[in-house]
Amino acid sequence: MSGAVLVTGGAGGIGRAIARRLVADGYAVILADRDRASGEAAAKEIGCEFEEIDIASETSVMAGIAAVAHRHQRLQGAVNCAGIHMQALVVETSLADWDRIQTINSRGTFLVCREAARLMARQGEGRIVNVVTKLGFGNPFSSAYIASKNAVWGLTQCLAIEMASSGVLVNAIAPGHVGPGTGMEAAFRAKAEKLGKSWEEFEADVVKTIPLGRWCRPEDVANGVSWLMGPETSFVTGELINITGGFQAYAAAPDAEAVREAAARGPGA
Repeated sequence: MSGAVLVTGGAGGIGRAIARRLVADGYAVILADRDRASGEAAAKEIGCEFEEIDIASETSVMAGIAAVAHRHQRLQGAVNCAGIHMQALVVETSLADWDRIQTINSRGTFLVCREAARLMARQGEGRIVNVVTKLGFGNPFSSAYIASKNAVWGLTQCLAIEMASSGVLVNAIAPGHVGPGTGMEAAFRAKAEKLGKSWEEFEADVVKTIPLGRWCRPEDVANGVSWLMGPETSFVTGELINITGGFQAYAAAPDAEAVREAAARGPGA
């Protein structure tokens, strides 16, 4: 299978790995990112196109996807990997921070899905893959992020049903703990600090929760996306594919005194 595939957040570790794998699979990959310098460098390294798209902006998303469609005449696939994270307890999360996470992660993914689906409806085929996270459990300091990814999963399920008769398949990939060497490492280091642990202690605790005994790698996620884009998954839609090494729950609870102090400081302190 070949055709043009858009990958948002392509300058980051996971997005870059996805773009690289899809290029190897024979697709005409368009690496999209709001950071032009990093995006162009990543595209040059991988050997694909670059399109500057800020998924927080409806205008940018519509213009960017229209430009891709104009160059390639059609859009075979769209992979929504762009996203941001923050580490904060609910009691210390400001409304501005909550809205920022939702704007990028859930609303931004919606905008790309909407514009990609509009093109694919006319084509009568296409694949959309949304990168979420392991869902169905609580994760300290990650309420805004987890909420945004649950929203994307709900969007995925609804869009899959809406687009089924048009030949468009819509699925989600849920990576486990992807940390070292990616943009997520900073988020995990921040979590370790909030839990009062050294990075070495924190990393050891994380690996203990993963039955396969290692971090999830960007290439693991890319392999899953490649599968969902391929011909073997022509009867797969509305599904959530976990790529977690068997991970089920994150057991590190913050110290009670730290929670009381954060509650006393309040949001945005």
